[in-house]
Amino acid sequence: MGGWSRSAVLGLYKALLRAGRNLQYTDRNYYRRAVAREFRRCQALTIPEDKEEALKRGQFFLSSRLGGLM
Repeated sequence: MGGWSRSAVLGLYKALLRAGRNLQYTDRNYYRRAVAREFRRCQALTIPEDKEEALKRGQFFLSSRLGGLM
């Protein structure tokens, strides 16, 4: 696993929530709940490769302007 510290994961979580404030074509509350649900689901991952993949997916989602939602 790379350098994914707790603060880096929380930073990604907060960045995704901040980016969700700019949503126009979807329900912001639904988006916020979906992000929280996904992070809670990934919290139970135990295999380092799975954790790394989940965090990379989150970064890609953020860098792709929330998958085109913005």
